[in-house]
Amino acid sequence: MARPAAVYDTVTEGLTGWQFLRTGRWIAYLAAAIVFALICAGLALWQFDRGREASADNHLYSANFAAATVPLTIALPTLSSYSPDQVWRAVSAHGTWDASHQYYLRNSVRSGETGFDVITAFRTDSGATLFVDRGWVAASGNGTQPAARPAPPDGDVDLVARLQPSQAKRGEGGISGHQIESVDLAELGPNVGGKVYSAAWGVIVSPRSSAQGLARIQATPPAEGVGYHYSYLVQWILFALIGFFLFFRGAVREYRRLNADDPQEQQREAERVRKRARKAFTDEEIEDESLDGFLPLSRWTGRQGLPSSAASGPAKPALTGTPIPFENPEPHAAQPDVEGGRGGQDDTILVLGPGGDLAQNRGDDGDPVAGDGVANAPDGTSKVTGRDSDAESSSN
Repeated sequence: MARPAAVYDTVTEGLTGWQFLRTGRWIAYLAAAIVFALICAGLALWQFDRGREASADNHLYSANFAAATVPLTIALPTLSSYSPDQVWRAVSAHGTWDASHQYYLRNSVRSGETGFDVITAFRTDSGATLFVDRGWVAASGNGTQPAARPAPPDGDVDLVARLQPSQAKRGEGGISGHQIESVDLAELGPNVGGKVYSAAWGVIVSPRSSAQGLARIQATPPAEGVGYHYSYLVQWILFALIGFFLFFRGAVREYRRLNADDPQEQQREAERVRKRARKAFTDEEIEDESLDGFLPLSRWTGRQGLPSSAASGPAKPALTGTPIPFENPEPHAAQPDVEGGRGGQDDTILVLGPGGDLAQNRGDDGDPVAGDGVANAPDGTSKVTGRDSDAESSSN
């Protein structure tokens, strides 16, 4: 099936200047860029808020770690008392451990190793029970059971612990073999009975449980990541700008295409061609030349559709093997060429002259000949090869 000689854009063809920006197509492009920018701006603001929240949390953690210890009954005057700003606040209490209500929190990771946090009920002198994380123990070989089940010490204990909020239920929840998925006080409280602190539990500070084979949970204030939130903020802002850049770049290219016949635009294109031709060869161009044997002349000519007079000087080949277009300097009668299939063309061979111009290669009798460095191609073009191409490459 024959390919069309040209394809016309019925929306913008015939428009000049920047008139194409008033078409529905380009209005839609601009609207898409604005919507994309608004989405990016919303995500950037979200990351900004997350960064501020992380900074505030880190400040709160540090302040509570540095604050003096307060009695549990003052920090939590009722069993359901707890405020988010009390997280990691140290409280003190006197009482005994309830070894019959000790649980193991699954999937607790310490230093990259999965194990169990040991959660034990602590009965205060007031009769209320506070669940306390006594420390971490490694898992057994198959990872489903704790490697040890250290019992709490007997007798009275002066406890210091840092408050934590009750955790949400994870997975199916429930208590299986004294193992739990989360410290859900609404789930653990009924198993103990009596008065139980239902909104907060503690992470032990003293007495230290290292003698019982338990690793300490938190010795220093935790730190939430802040920097990556602000890096994402910058990223979303850049994405919004990229959307507008792509719109601007597409508009400029469309302007140049529609105004290719404008003399001023032709002068600007010629200047761009001159600047592009003065640039050093890129690694990609050198690789293409080594594989294909030539470089396309688009580096030294204007864009498609721009008259050749707008470019500075004749097109010049870059390296060896650059194809030279076959042109008839004089009209000739069409002569069928059975073998080559080039009816209507003569056999004039065009070669690149010392000045960069195309010249005919003819013998003494005036007939064209193909000497060293010139080869006729089946498609009606001549290629510079061999010694001549080397000489021409060095001269150019």
